Amino acid sequence: MTGRPRVYLAGPEVFLPDPHAATAEMKRLCAGLGLEGVFPQDAALRRLADEAMAAFAARIRQANIDLIRRADALIANVSPFRGPGSDDGTAFEIGFAAALCKPVFAWSAESGTLLERTRRRMQVHASGTCWRDEKGMEVEDFGLPVNLMLVAPALPVVHPDFQSAASLCARWLRAQAP
Repeated sequence: MTGRPRVYLAGPEVFLPDPHAATAEMKRLCAGLGLEGVFPQDAALRRLADEAMAAFAARIRQANIDLIRRADALIANVSPFRGPGSDDGTAFEIGFAAALCKPVFAWSAESGTLLERTRRRMQVHASGTCWRDEKGMEVEDFGLPVNLMLVAPALPVVHPDFQSAASLCARWLRAQAP
């Protein structure tokens, strides 16, 4: 135990070829701000011999849930992932942290509203008072960078980079300390 506030680092970095190298800088920045950054793959789970993939996936999910429970806050990368929206796993982690009343600080490497991000990736058309994608589904246009359910728990907005989100997180946690 470091005595520093623990911050869960959520985002699609887990899918990078070398996720630990990718998050080393994030953890270093956290340490410089007096935070302990924890990353989903810190649990270092390995698939057991003859373990079904579904069972392995369930262990990974539970390990991540346990890390979030032990964290004081969550910093989430909500950059577009495999489309205009954020990573599904990150969205779950944001919701789980919010349900635990933990503060969430979101950041994105891509600017613009969800509508703008969607328009850059696929055909959308105006239909009456809303925008629709190529399948006829409405693309929400609240002027937010991500789905409104992901911004609501974020304090106070989606930041333009990890450093900005982490700095606000550290200030917020210090202000909450007894």
